[in-house]
Amino acid sequence: MAYKVLIVDDEEIVCRGMAQFVKWQEHDFEVVGTAYNVDDAMVLLNQLAIDVVFMDIRMPGKTGLDLLQMIQKRFPNIKSIILSGFSEFSYAREAMRYGAVDYLNKPVNLKEIEELLKRLKVMFMEEKKEQEIRANRVEALLLSAAKGYAKVEQEKYQLPVFKRWYGIALGLLDRAFSEQEIKEKKQEMRLEIGQIVPGAYILDSHVYGVFAIIPYKEESEVENFINMITQICSMNREWICGVSKTKNGVENLREAYQEAERALNYQKAGERRGLVCYKNIEPLFSQNTPEVQDVISRVMCMLTNPEKRNDAPKKLENDLRLIWNQGFTIMQFQTICIQYLIELNSFHQGLKIKNADLHRQLNQTLREILLSNDFEATIVCMIDHIKNLVNQLNEADEQQLGKGVIKEIQLFILTHYGENITLNMLAEQFYLHPNYLSRFFKEKTGKNFIEYLTEVRMEKVKELLINTDNKVVDISLMVGYDNPRYFSKVFKQFTGMTPSEYREKL
Repeated sequence: MAYKVLIVDDEEIVCRGMAQFVKWQEHDFEVVGTAYNVDDAMVLLNQLAIDVVFMDIRMPGKTGLDLLQMIQKRFPNIKSIILSGFSEFSYAREAMRYGAVDYLNKPVNLKEIEELLKRLKVMFMEEKKEQEIRANRVEALLLSAAKGYAKVEQEKYQLPVFKRWYGIALGLLDRAFSEQEIKEKKQEMRLEIGQIVPGAYILDSHVYGVFAIIPYKEESEVENFINMITQICSMNREWICGVSKTKNGVENLREAYQEAERALNYQKAGERRGLVCYKNIEPLFSQNTPEVQDVISRVMCMLTNPEKRNDAPKKLENDLRLIWNQGFTIMQFQTICIQYLIELNSFHQGLKIKNADLHRQLNQTLREILLSNDFEATIVCMIDHIKNLVNQLNEADEQQLGKGVIKEIQLFILTHYGENITLNMLAEQFYLHPNYLSRFFKEKTGKNFIEYLTEVRMEKVKELLINTDNKVVDISLMVGYDNPRYFSKVFKQFTGMTPSEYREKL
């Protein structure tokens, strides 16, 4: 991609000479416009995405200094170069104070311009790297806050300001995609959303999904975006989507993430494809309590563990009786049970249990619960549903089920190696007991969790050391190490060399 250049000088011969005789393309630049006064230059700046402006310091009417001030105010990312005569050196110094990055003496020397282009290209590349590093850090901080792993500290970490916004959770339906296919489909969705809402932040929330923060100004924008994303999901039939309620302020990030995920899980539980808005299913979650989420996590952990699975029905019964004793009405209690079943069904859809019609089983249990008149009948419906699921899991190919879970964990690590990944965090996300996950991971991969994570990170470090000129301290942050000294120690243990030695050798 060539950097776009605008030349502004009241002498036409200067504009034409610079545009024609400088070897712009050899240095990845191209002249996209020339102007002979400040007003014409501003018209072009408003029409074109300009990266660099070469401007004469003295022109009739408005001067180069006037143009420079307007550029700094309206287009602060543009690099401005001043063209001045020897007698105008004081103007050139003033221009530097206004933000010009360099100046050239007139008559301009073509070689000097090309040397300047080399320096400008380096500046652009360094800025791009810094922007990418910052963008990765911001995304990681936002994702940590959304998942509840960290507090939202906007001023401390200079997080973006979200005034009016909402969140959407998008998930791929097919779990058989390869790592590369998942990456490509996520990138396609990022581009789709970015084209509709350029100011959106799209976070890599799950192996098979993303979470997007969508800012808006007018209420009509919300409806328009929902219609567009519904069409996208309906056309390719690969994605489903859950949308949170509208929010004010970044402090509501965790709440929006939970709402969008619940709407997504509700969509997974049904047979229809497309999009669900949380506001339309909110009554199902109106009785949500921390105890309910604990019940869901505990029982799912037991169901995914062959050694504990058969104890799951009894554990669920005890937990539900404790919830009932908190004084809920029968309708409130049944709403809690329905919420639990929706989340449970969503998780087990991903396991692809052979010959299991989870949609039909869920709908049947929901009908039975809604027809139940008392607490004991509702409990029986729940226990029967869990017993049926336990039997199906016991009859399934345990090796195949295990491979599916481990594959998802490996894909998660390959995607999120730059974050603070812990065994407990993975266990929570994939509903496995940490001890069982540790043993199970070693059995399936031949490596323990830390060994696998370190290997993934070190391979990425080697790639970055070879293919980029990023600083070692920046690379350490990019792959999840806050302490550069510890990072260098780990890399040396892995390769026998420090990062600097490895780069020099290659």
